[in-house]
Amino acid sequence: MRIKLLLTALILTFAAMPSFAEITPEEASSASYLYTHGHSTATVDIVQKNKANINGEEYISAEEARHANRSGFVRWVRNVLIYLDPALDDGKFMQHEIKTSPSYEDL
Repeated sequence: MRIKLLLTALILTFAAMPSFAEITPEEASSASYLYTHGHSTATVDIVQKNKANINGEEYISAEEARHANRSGFVRWVRNVLIYLDPALDDGKFMQHEIKTSPSYEDL
C-alpha cells in the first residue's frame, strides 16, 4: 500500500511541475528557428516579409540586396533577359503589384 501511495504521489508531483518548454511566437517565427527546423530559405523569407509588412517595416532579403547592388548596365542586360525569358528570377519576391485588368505592360 505504501509503494502505491508513494508512486501516486511521485506521479502527481511530476505532473504538477511546469515543463519550461514553452516557445514564444517571436521565437517560433524567427529566421534562425525556422531554418534550423528544416524550412527552406524561401519559406523563411516569406515569413520574415510578412512579419515586416505587419509591423510596417521594410525587409530586404539577401537575394534582393544582391540584385539591387549591381551596376546599371548589368541590371539593364538582366532586365532584357528577364523580358525575353519570364522564368528568370527578377529579385522582386512578393513585391509585385497585382493588376486586375490587362495592359500593354503584360507583353
